[in-house]
Amino acid sequence: MKRFLRCGILTLFLAGTASAQTVTPPRPVDPNQVLPPESTNLPSPVPPPPLAAPSPDSTNADATPAAPVALTVVAESSLKQVLQELAQNWADSLDTSPQVPLTLTNSGTIRSKVESGTVWDVVISADVQDVKEMTDKGLLVVEGQRSLARNTVVIYGRKALIKDDELDWFDLIGTEWKKVALGNADLVASGRVAKRALQKHDLLDDDHKDVFVYAGTESLALGETESEKADAVFVYKTDLTKISLPGFDVFPLATEDAPPVFYTAAVSKQAKNPNQAQAFIDYCSGESAKVVWAKYGFETN
Repeated sequence: MKRFLRCGILTLFLAGTASAQTVTPPRPVDPNQVLPPESTNLPSPVPPPPLAAPSPDSTNADATPAAPVALTVVAESSLKQVLQELAQNWADSLDTSPQVPLTLTNSGTIRSKVESGTVWDVVISADVQDVKEMTDKGLLVVEGQRSLARNTVVIYGRKALIKDDELDWFDLIGTEWKKVALGNADLVASGRVAKRALQKHDLLDDDHKDVFVYAGTESLALGETESEKADAVFVYKTDLTKISLPGFDVFPLATEDAPPVFYTAAVSKQAKNPNQAQAFIDYCSGESAKVVWAKYGFETN
C-alpha cells in the first residue's frame, strides 16, 4: 500500500486565463484557387472550460477521485515521535490515505487556542483538568474521549558530590544544584507537576526563587541543562531517551509528590471530520497502538 502522509495544509491558487480566438485565413470561392498560407503567428486556442462538477447522483466511473481528506491534530509536544508513527500507521491502514497534519505545542497553548476559536479535529492534551474545562465549555465532544497513555516526571541532574544515601533530590536544590530548569507551570503540564512537588517540599520560597529557570516546553528546559545553564531539569521520563550527559543521573519523584501525567484525546465540537477524528482516537488507544507507545517509553496499562 502506498505510504504517504502529507503533514501540511494544501492551498489552491486560481490564475485567470486571457481569452483568445483562433484566426483562420479566408478560403477562396474557386476550388482551384491556391489557398493562402496558414498564419504561423496565431494566438493560442482558448482552452476548453472546466467540466461542471457531477451531481450527487452521478455514477460516472471515469470521474477523478476526490483529494484525500485532511485530519488535523493538535497535541502536546512531548508526543511528537509517537504521534508521527501512529498517524502514519493509521493513514497506511486506510484506502483513502488521509493526510494527518500535526500541530505540536504545550498544553497551555492548546487550551488557549481552542478557547479562542482555533479549530482542529482532534485535541490531545497532557492536562486532564484542561480537557475537563474545555469540555464543560462545550468545546470538546464528551463521548469518545480516551486516555491514550501516561508519562512520569523525573529530575535529571548532576550526581551528588557528597555520598549520602539519605540525600534526596530536594536536598540538592539550592545547595549542589544552583540552577534548576523546568517548564512554565502556566503553559507546560510537566511544569505544573514540578511546581506541585516543589511546593510540597517548601522550595518555592524567596530563598530559592533565583534557583529556577522557566521554559515554554520540556525540550527548551532540557536545552538549558544541555547548554550547562542548569544543573538539573524536571523532564518526562520519555525525554531521557534523547539525552545522556556525563556526570548526570535520574532522580525519581515519589508518586505523592508528582502524580503521573495522562494524555487525553477528544474530538473538537467544531471538527470538520468528526467521524474520522473519532476513528483516529480509537486507533491510538487500541491494542495495536500499545506497541508503538511502549517503543517510545510511554505506559498504557
